[in-house]
Amino acid sequence: MPRILLSTMFGVWLAFGQPHADHPAISGYPGSRILSHKAVQFDVYRLTIGNQVKDSWESINLEGQIFRIQYRNPVGRSALEIFRNYEEALRRSGARLVYQCEPRTCAAWPLYKEQRLTNMGSGSFYGLAAQFNHRGAESWAVVAVSNSVTWIHVVERTPMQGGLVRVDAHAMAAAIYRDGFVSLDTIQFDTGKATIKPESKSALEQIALLLRNEASLALEVTGHTDDTGTLAGNQRLSLDRARSVIQSLATEFRIPLGRLQAKGAGQSEPVSSNATDTGRAANRRVVLRRIP
Repeated sequence: MPRILLSTMFGVWLAFGQPHADHPAISGYPGSRILSHKAVQFDVYRLTIGNQVKDSWESINLEGQIFRIQYRNPVGRSALEIFRNYEEALRRSGARLVYQCEPRTCAAWPLYKEQRLTNMGSGSFYGLAAQFNHRGAESWAVVAVSNSVTWIHVVERTPMQGGLVRVDAHAMAAAIYRDGFVSLDTIQFDTGKATIKPESKSALEQIALLLRNEASLALEVTGHTDDTGTLAGNQRLSLDRARSVIQSLATEFRIPLGRLQAKGAGQSEPVSSNATDTGRAANRRVVLRRIP
């Protein structure tokens, strides 16, 4: 996605990487001043992407590099004018707008409080969320504009630096006893099938070791898919994959079947957007949940 310049008639933009610099994909409104700039290399960002339905909101958890920039709005420019410029620039660049709100509705947007959007006039602001491509990677932007300040949040869906922590039996046990479950993306299957790939052997070995170390532990093995294919087909596929994991643990590692239960969640519990390869890969996973 090309850099979004809201106007070509105003000065030179700061180079990203310097203190108090614009994000390279989305520049500040001309005349605005950066008040705060925070970036983290890898974290999770909870993004609300749908309207409220029966006291719940459609949300996704985005993982990657996160930037949070707050600007002081220029004098003589209304919140609506600034917001419409961002909206127009995003649409013109090919971004997909997935959520919008106005002053009368933005106060109810959970992101307002979850992401601590300060100085927003008690929720009287304009807001949007959009998905776009930046430097070849899936990226997301949140824009929130009040009468005094503008917040720009950008999440670049870059993979976490891997190989730093080994997810072994001890780590899985810690997660299960702490959270009740552990999610694994290290068990891989042939596309559209329940056949476990050879590179998944080390993950299965660690699950078997976990069960041997924790003699009283019983696990529900749940398969998850992306949204490729049909709803019914993905439901069957996810259950078949869970059964394949259990069968492998029983036949190859002699884990008693009575300690394992298979469940298929299909595509019903995504942890990321299915609009990109990165998101679909994150949704294809196996979850081990402790059975009380």
